[in-house]
Amino acid sequence: MLPRKKKRAEWRQTLVDAERGMTYGVRRDSTFFVHFFIGSIVLMAALVLGISYLEWGILVLAMTVVLTAEMFNQILKAIWNSIGHQLPDETNQTLRIGTAGVFVAILGAGVTVLLILVPAALRLFAH
Repeated sequence: MLPRKKKRAEWRQTLVDAERGMTYGVRRDSTFFVHFFIGSIVLMAALVLGISYLEWGILVLAMTVVLTAEMFNQILKAIWNSIGHQLPDETNQTLRIGTAGVFVAILGAGVTVLLILVPAALRLFAH
């Protein structure tokens, strides 16, 4: 007799699903490498420049928004690849809108990074 699989608690299954989704999303699209690489540079610069806790929170939030937008764009791509060929051509615009959403998030995060790191660098090098 095979051992019965123990059912996970719902909250624990949610964590497992989130982890698996994140792993799949990161492995599926090479743009995450670029996001993580640039994010690492930003985090290292923030460490060197000694930014405040509030500025850390804002940086982390900006980076999280970019990664979230990228994951939602991946959802649109996956849906389009699954059923998009059966839909009217106008629905192809949804992929462009999703890509534009990621671009807007990246622009906003870039401005945020500049607004935080440039004054911090000026303070550091002014002494």
